[in-house]
Amino acid sequence: MPGMLTPDQMAELDRARGPDFDKLFLVYMIQHHEGALTMVKQLMETQGAAQDEVVFKFASDVNADQTAEIDRMAKMLGAP
Repeated sequence: MPGMLTPDQMAELDRARGPDFDKLFLVYMIQHHEGALTMVKQLMETQGAAQDEVVFKFASDVNADQTAEIDRMAKMLGAP
């Protein structure tokens, strides 16, 4: 599934501490959220998919929310 961490990534996160953990957590959460965007894109590009109003709204909300979260986390990574 797009965006899911590998066992090696999870182990790396488990070993990290302090600021190193914080940075790695953000990097991996961005990866995870990008996976959600990939799935939404695949859904929307599939002919006949997302025809149901509830599914379309959910996918649109996921796209907007995950994009905003990625932007927020990227700014946190760039903060001093």
